[in-house]
Amino acid sequence: MRSIWILIGLLASTAASAAEEAAAKTITPAAAMAADPDYIPPSTAIFSGLEPSAPTEGKAPSSGQQMSQSINEALNIAPKNAQSVNVTTGPKPLDVAPLSVPDSPDKQQGGVAAGGPPQKENIPAELLQGTVTSGSAVADDLPIIEIYTQEELISLINDDKHLQRVANIDECQLVKDIELRAKAVMLPAYQYLWGDMLLTGTCTRKNVEMGIEYLVKAAQQGLPAALEHLARYYAKGRYVQRDTQQAAIFMHEAAAQGYLKAQIGWVDMLNAGLGSPLDYEEAYSWLHHSVIADEKQHKRATSLLARLSRKMPPHIVHRAKIYRWQ
Repeated sequence: MRSIWILIGLLASTAASAAEEAAAKTITPAAAMAADPDYIPPSTAIFSGLEPSAPTEGKAPSSGQQMSQSINEALNIAPKNAQSVNVTTGPKPLDVAPLSVPDSPDKQQGGVAAGGPPQKENIPAELLQGTVTSGSAVADDLPIIEIYTQEELISLINDDKHLQRVANIDECQLVKDIELRAKAVMLPAYQYLWGDMLLTGTCTRKNVEMGIEYLVKAAQQGLPAALEHLARYYAKGRYVQRDTQQAAIFMHEAAAQGYLKAQIGWVDMLNAGLGSPLDYEEAYSWLHHSVIADEKQHKRATSLLARLSRKMPPHIVHRAKIYRWQ
């Protein structure tokens, strides 16, 4: 029985010691701040907007309280007692006036925004109808003139219609293009055309010296029309000094390229005593095998061949008719 009471006493003393130790460990925030100035009390002010109670007057806040207050001010969190009177701590946001962007000119004029499709009511009626006026002239009334190709121009030159085309049909609208292709591009057909325009004063100021110069340039590139043209000038002494020998050279070169005008002119020169008897058979063969569509040219060629045949033996004439000289 005595041992039981001893055991109960020991248990009671142990429980009292444990209670004293628990009481010693439980410290109030006020006691903790009094004991340790750097103690930071648990606070949810950062997350809930609540601020711990201010320290008593006359006592400076601890470093932990200063840190907590600085964080709250940085985050613009007002204390609970200050929220009721609309007083905030920390920096205030700047009062920035909203930017006023003026309407684009299209919007101010009732149009669409820049980059949008044009509205029909903003398009001039002339454009909608496909006509644009310049003064009193209407652009649609002016024909679109395209420059000639080399082949087309050579065909016009061979038919002797090149000046008529430039002056009457195209109404001198392509003078600058023709001049550019003759001077800069140096196309032989355009050099011939520009030279002939200068010689005759067609759609440009007459300049015989420059006209002959461009005919020579075209002839140097082997254009048969230019060679034949210069041969006639040298044969007649027009614009240049009369030189039958030079005329025969130019005419023979043009006839050798199959140029019909030159072949007729070359046979005519041979009948007139120019050239050599060794040239008769060749010239007769060229003209005899040529296809001549123009009736007048055909009759003239027949007459010239008959005259030339009388200068050759019959077997030479027969051979020239059978074999075509190249």
